Amino acid sequence: MKTMKAINLVSPKETALVNIPIPETPKDGLLLKTKCVSICSTDISYFEGHLYPSEYPIIMGHEFLGEVVEIGEDYKDNNVKIGDRIVYWGQTDFGGFAEYRTLRPIFSGQVKKDEFWTDRYFWDDHHASAVKIPDDMDDLVAPLIEPTTAAMRAILSHPPKPGDKVLVLGTGPIGIIAGQIIKKVFAPHSIVSMDNNPMRNEHAEKFFSEKAYLPEEITEMVENNTFDYVFDGLPTIKNVDEECDPRRIAMRKIVPRGQYLLYGASQTMQKFDNWLMLSKGINISSAPFDVQSFPMHKTANVIQSAFQMIHSGIVDAKGLISTVCPFEDYDRLVKIFETYRSTTQLKTVVDFR
Repeated sequence: MKTMKAINLVSPKETALVNIPIPETPKDGLLLKTKCVSICSTDISYFEGHLYPSEYPIIMGHEFLGEVVEIGEDYKDNNVKIGDRIVYWGQTDFGGFAEYRTLRPIFSGQVKKDEFWTDRYFWDDHHASAVKIPDDMDDLVAPLIEPTTAAMRAILSHPPKPGDKVLVLGTGPIGIIAGQIIKKVFAPHSIVSMDNNPMRNEHAEKFFSEKAYLPEEITEMVENNTFDYVFDGLPTIKNVDEECDPRRIAMRKIVPRGQYLLYGASQTMQKFDNWLMLSKGINISSAPFDVQSFPMHKTANVIQSAFQMIHSGIVDAKGLISTVCPFEDYDRLVKIFETYRSTTQLKTVVDFR
């Protein structure tokens, strides 16, 4: 039996480099050889235990670029051939930190479904939306199509109105991607950001933000009822005084009936200011995970558009890449997982080539 190397998450903050069988190519799908995978805050949420699977171990990693090495005997798409490079978006479809993975793709214009009920209260699909990558796109850049897709799903579901004053909460990679999309596509009156990491604030001002605030700065310098639209790309918040919680600060700054878009996923309960939500009539919204509300074939159209966002330069994906780490350097990878929340870096791409 042929085997491959993979990084298993055995339990929160415990990983193991293992040899496991190469997965069998699905009859209606593809076998991909991994080329590059960028590290996502969702991977870190699993690593830290803020998200958790039905059972361990799992293989993290879903910002993925792979090369088609085998095609299932019942796969009918004549546009896919051996050697094609593919990026995918799947709701719970991880497995990227391994040398091979399988995929049952849906490309833009196709309609397929194979739905199943998860134990986390939403319907998912065994397919994943996918896009083929042209020869002129760098391997290292291509995995960032996945987080761009995720940001676009959220923004397109609940877009800002032209002329809105926009606040982006959290200026890690997803906040910067969202900020670029909003600034360049949705015609805001203004767009600023807030993060407690000064270096990330510098990154935000480089990419999209007219002014990047620390939480204490925005509290003092910006009047309440200022922003029409908030994009919340914050990670799990814990051990913060309630008065200084960035979400509470943002809810003070948003106008009555303002739009508050929640992006980040955490199964750790987070605090929201019920009184401000009620008294101001704040509209809390999100792009649903549930494929019966947002079908995978619709996300296939979004991932095609996300590719165009990067390919055209609307989203500066290459500028987001701070670190490239070889997959073989297991100890360094684990260190990156452990220090992700405190780093001044943006995207780390794991290179399997």
